[in-house]
Amino acid sequence: SAPPAPPMHTELKKALQQEVLAAKSRWGGAIKLSKAPAGTPTAPLPIGVERTIARPASAEAFDVDDLRVRLLIDGPSASAECVRVEVSGDALPAQLQAAAAARVAELWGGILTKYSLAAPAAGGPFAIERVLAWCETKYTELLNLLPELVEGYDGVNEVGVTIRRYCLVDRAEGGEGGGGSSSEEEGEG
Repeated sequence: SAPPAPPMHTELKKALQQEVLAAKSRWGGAIKLSKAPAGTPTAPLPIGVERTIARPASAEAFDVDDLRVRLLIDGPSASAECVRVEVSGDALPAQLQAAAAARVAELWGGILTKYSLAAPAAGGPFAIERVLAWCETKYTELLNLLPELVEGYDGVNEVGVTIRRYCLVDRAEGGEGGGGSSSEEEGEG
């Protein structure tokens, strides 16, 4: 069993609380918080901040109503080693969830590596609001991380005009694999 994490510095705890409050005030009910139960050796860590991002107008051609991005703080510092990301959504294949989480984690880790508590990123040392806002602006980019999972079709918009639409398909249905192009050759069956 892992030893308990050292406690989070009081100054850092306050900064994290301020960042969470700022995110709640900006996005309201789209933000959900989670933390480890009180009896857990690492409590209150991990702390999670999840935002449900509704499909923006820039992604209206996609059959993906929302993305859920969960930023998790596992350790007592605002560093890339102490954070992780989960991305989910009803229409997202597992491979795309993993790729999107890795892309957001790469961005978040880069921000945390560049700044410190003494000279924090705009918005605070954890950059929670900044990362969640970036996810909204890059919604379509996140959906297109694995182009082989994006399938186009002709659909009709709300005014009856034929338009190009896109859905995401799970190419791993034939079994667990490395996600290589061979999954398409497995046939229909």
